[in-house]
Amino acid sequence: MQTFKENILKQIEKIEIGKIFTTDDLNFPIEKLGQVNNILSTQNRNGALDKIENGAYYKAKTSKLGLGKTSPYPTELLRYLTKKLNGYTTGLNIYNLMNFTEQVPNIITIATPKTIQKFKFKFDYLNIECVKAYCNKIDNDETIFYLRLLDVMKDIKNIPARSEQNVYESLRKNYINKLNKKQIKKISELAQEYPPRVRKILSDILYDLGYKKLETELKNTLLPTTKFNLKYRKYESA
Repeated sequence: MQTFKENILKQIEKIEIGKIFTTDDLNFPIEKLGQVNNILSTQNRNGALDKIENGAYYKAKTSKLGLGKTSPYPTELLRYLTKKLNGYTTGLNIYNLMNFTEQVPNIITIATPKTIQKFKFKFDYLNIECVKAYCNKIDNDETIFYLRLLDVMKDIKNIPARSEQNVYESLRKNYINKLNKKQIKKISELAQEYPPRVRKILSDILYDLGYKKLETELKNTLLPTTKFNLKYRKYESA
């Protein structure tokens, strides 16, 4: 009959090489948690598992070129961290992928609704920082897409090698203009959790695109006396 340890080792054996896992990914009675942690620690000491951080492990692949063990792919590290923090990747790295800037930063930013003080995670080639997310319910890829657009608006003054006009036009033509009315309504609702500057920029874009009702609703959330000093020019489309 298979022992408890053998059962855990069998589960670990089935985990894909390079995938980061924790005790949450293993099936066992909760009262056996301490025993499972001991098994994982022993496997780590024996070299069968490598550790990312306390409680997180992966099975490393040995390089065929004699370069030793290989680390997890950056995408896997980001998958693990965003899941752990209930967050999403944003910042200059994402803005680069969305063609808002050509600069590639050496720090990857994760936005999370969790309260984390000066969180930084450095592993080999990855340097990751965390910032507070404005939205507490990050539940699907569609929501993340809208949040990233709103983050661009929030950071419009700090995107390298792009003027505010360039960023505004790219948001308007390449992204917001391609959303349907239901999607426009959703991003407008999310914008209300962001600072006034974001609501101002989105309301201007909605005005340009002819969504006068939603533009007015967003505009009404702003104080009439607020000054934004935004350096872009609006357009009114047909």
